[in-house]
Amino acid sequence: MKRFVFVFSLFFMLITQSLVAGGLKFHGSAKNSIYSFEGDETHTRIYQFARFDVATANNRINLNASMRALTDANQSLENDQRFKMYSLRLQFKNLLKKRLSFSLGRQFLHPGTVLGALDGVNGDFIFSKHFSLQFYSGVESNFQKSFKVYEMKDSFVNGGVFQIGRIFSSKVQLLYLRKENENNVFWHLTGANFYSTILPKTRLRVQAHYDLENQRMHRLLVSARNPWSNKFLTTVEFKSQYPQVYANSYFTIFEPRAYTQYRVGAAYELFSGYYVDGQFQFVNFEEDSANRFFLTLQNGNGSVGFVYESGYAGDQLGLMFDYAWEFMKNFVASVYMDYSKYRTEEIYEYDNQLANAARLSYRLNRHFAVDVEYQWLTNRFKKQDSRFLNHISYLW
Repeated sequence: MKRFVFVFSLFFMLITQSLVAGGLKFHGSAKNSIYSFEGDETHTRIYQFARFDVATANNRINLNASMRALTDANQSLENDQRFKMYSLRLQFKNLLKKRLSFSLGRQFLHPGTVLGALDGVNGDFIFSKHFSLQFYSGVESNFQKSFKVYEMKDSFVNGGVFQIGRIFSSKVQLLYLRKENENNVFWHLTGANFYSTILPKTRLRVQAHYDLENQRMHRLLVSARNPWSNKFLTTVEFKSQYPQVYANSYFTIFEPRAYTQYRVGAAYELFSGYYVDGQFQFVNFEEDSANRFFLTLQNGNGSVGFVYESGYAGDQLGLMFDYAWEFMKNFVASVYMDYSKYRTEEIYEYDNQLANAARLSYRLNRHFAVDVEYQWLTNRFKKQDSRFLNHISYLW
């Protein structure tokens, strides 16, 4: 049997004292997880996760990373499967009289629109109190988040966001994003986002994005959230959008069609600490439509609720229960149950599915924790699918 990889956990804990002694601030976490399940054969997978953050005393230089190692006790894995680097970023802050900050490396970005992970540079420049610019350039991160880095000719990304903020309780973002390889353009967007609280008791959000490659409006979103009182709030939203399909994707064989979604939601505090939350969604396609309704009752320990769906994606009635309680000091038990009765088309009979999970968590202190979880599932494909999950976490 292969040795299990514990390098990350041991390494970071051993160097903590030397970093502190050297005038650097060092924080991080290490987690070892065991996941057992049965597919074509029994698998026992051991995961080692590590996150760390190293900063100078004045926080002007910061290095942070998030990574994972995997071992399967029953089969050999390629290195691309075994090792993942989710982020590795070196950040410089408050340069040029606190106007410029930038970071180098692998990082997750959401620059006013969906982007994902980038291997490259991302920076912010503050022109004045009301005007700033975010800029980024590099290559799209490896799809498997392995240690490999794509070449510029394979997936080059660049763009930016010009922001006008803190004027009449409002903020405006003007954005540009381009993804391409040596053959064609994957994705080419421009547009604007608007956020405002200028209307009484209203938090307004508007997004309008245009697809330059296909010469059409890609996304239009208008959302208003109203906290009428400390106990009651409502949300109203309209969204019209095309699916985001890259030019080099397999899904280009299908003709992309826009969908329109209307959403209405409300939340009310029945009495201290207990809330009821309801939401209705109507999705309209070119030749069909679908409805979805959620209703939940929740407090600080968990929730119970149900969901009803009908239309284009099939019919479903689901019941959910998720609750946790501390039955002894530092011991928390939780139970999750999800039952659904569904069918994908009207010509089919209804099928049933039941998913359950039971978890026991122990927190020795703010540094050390252990979690054990047992999961089981029953549906028309499997009479029973059982899985075991264990986490051992250390934070410093």
